[in-house]
Amino acid sequence: MHPICLGALSPEQLSELDQLYHTSPDPRVRSRALMILISAERHLVAAEIAAIVRQHEETVRRWLARYAAEGTAGLADTPRSGTPPKVTPAYRTRLLELVRRRPRALGLPFSLWTATRLADHLAEETGLRMSVPSVQRLLRAGGMALSRPQHTITSPDPDYALKKKTLEDPRDRLKLDAVFYYADEFNISRHPTLRAMWSPKGQQVMIPTPMQPTRRYGLGAVNWHTGESLVITRHHKRRREVAELLQALLDHHPDKTVYVAWDNASTHEDEEVEAVLRGAAGRLVLLYLPTYSPWLNPIEMLWRQFRREVTHCELFDTLQDLLTATRAFFDRCNNSPDKVRTVIGAHPT
Repeated sequence: MHPICLGALSPEQLSELDQLYHTSPDPRVRSRALMILISAERHLVAAEIAAIVRQHEETVRRWLARYAAEGTAGLADTPRSGTPPKVTPAYRTRLLELVRRRPRALGLPFSLWTATRLADHLAEETGLRMSVPSVQRLLRAGGMALSRPQHTITSPDPDYALKKKTLEDPRDRLKLDAVFYYADEFNISRHPTLRAMWSPKGQQVMIPTPMQPTRRYGLGAVNWHTGESLVITRHHKRRREVAELLQALLDHHPDKTVYVAWDNASTHEDEEVEAVLRGAAGRLVLLYLPTYSPWLNPIEMLWRQFRREVTHCELFDTLQDLLTATRAFFDRCNNSPDKVRTVIGAHPT
């Protein structure tokens, strides 16, 4: 049998095939587009393509021939005989419109759509009764998926956009003789934090708590571009301790300008901090987040990871044991800075 040769495809044809491969909701069409792309880009014969896409050689030949004759339109299934599908395009469109709207905004007495409620509402509205599994399939085919939403918080700061830009411009245009840190404080308490954990069905794990939950405080900063973190632990988190953190950052980078972005806590300014600023002689630049905007400080993600790995569901025998585990966590972070960048959402160059 003579091999099928598609010949050289134009950049537009290759782009159209690539778009079809990445966006078609039909897995069979994506598989066919992949066959054509492999043939055009790697110049393989049908048998070799069949081994890659796990199809029969004759199947590959058929779709190569179909594409050669009809283009991408030929990769779709031809209409099949038999009873036409019950669902109509209008039903699909209305379903996707409904699921994006709040039920109560439509005068309905509930706040959340389920597949059953969607099926019932559309049956009354269109007269077409679809099963719940069919509604679920239509939703997935329309690009919808079940996911947990997040609360959205709006900063009341009237200069939010300007302050955000003022903070991020030096970060994204950082010079070689400068470093950029996000800084904050966190609590280190013997009182265990809680999260879901595996347990026998019908039984709830009981986590002991200390009679007197003693605590310490961590003050730290994370380098946005390298993932390196610098953390100190103290009995308090006053201005004096904040000034210690700033001085530690300056000592760690004796030949660089240090940018520090943090919130507007009262401990982040006043005499002790001003003294460090004067001593730095221009090498320390403090940038302040808009008020009530913790989501702009990615070090919060590092604190969350700390709680997940150290304090969740764990009562340490002594405070010293907890502090030892805390130091070990941040030592591991500095041994794996790429993981820290992933945690804080940084995109290093």
